[in-house]
Amino acid sequence: MKRATSVTQALTLWPVDQHQVRPGRRHSRPQGQEPVQAVLAFEADDPYAVHLLFPHSHGDAGEMVSWQFARTLLIVGQGTAAGQGDVQVGPHEAAGYLVITLVPEHSIALKFFAARALVAKFAQATIEAVPIDREHERIDWDRELAALLGHRVEVTFREADGCFGRTRTGTLAADPTDRAMVVITVPSSVGSLVSWRVSRDELAREVERARRVIRARSRDILLAVPGDAELLLGVGAVQEFLLASFQTALDGAS
Repeated sequence: MKRATSVTQALTLWPVDQHQVRPGRRHSRPQGQEPVQAVLAFEADDPYAVHLLFPHSHGDAGEMVSWQFARTLLIVGQGTAAGQGDVQVGPHEAAGYLVITLVPEHSIALKFFAARALVAKFAQATIEAVPIDREHERIDWDRELAALLGHRVEVTFREADGCFGRTRTGTLAADPTDRAMVVITVPSSVGSLVSWRVSRDELAREVERARRVIRARSRDILLAVPGDAELLLGVGAVQEFLLASFQTALDGAS
């Protein structure tokens, strides 16, 4: 059976003091301010995290506030208090409810009550989508590493010998195994994808060379697709990629 790739669960939150329940009815629904209609969300491609979404109190209609926290926190919090950061989850003294505490930056903590059964239903659905201890199987580690070393961008190539301006859409991406290299991927003339590696220094030299030449094609870099045609790629797209990748690498090292 095919597993779900995303899980959502509507959830009502009551913003009340955690000790405030109906007098003499320990197991009743917590009382307090008007409830907030929220949504719990989970994506299999980001298996370690869950999101709590609810309307922004001062924003435009439809604007949502999103709190991201560890899926394990939501699971453990059903049985015992969990979390020491900006999101905390734990059982409430009234049977059937949990306390979800959100701590905004430079603000007071906000406590909400939520139905334990709905949270448990959501948590179980995420486990069915991605079992515990198998989260790593759903992560594209090459993509994540590439994001750390530099971003992946979509670019448009023009066929160098095409008189009708034919184009092909491909990508420039950081090589996850060597930060000095760039992986170029583009469809071949028969439709299959072709990838090859070029050094960042070589691309930078081509950018500089193209900018020094004053002619119609001076703003393009000529690239030979292995076993296929020659393509032209705009200098601006290459330069933006190289600069953004360099800045990303600096940010990751800081």
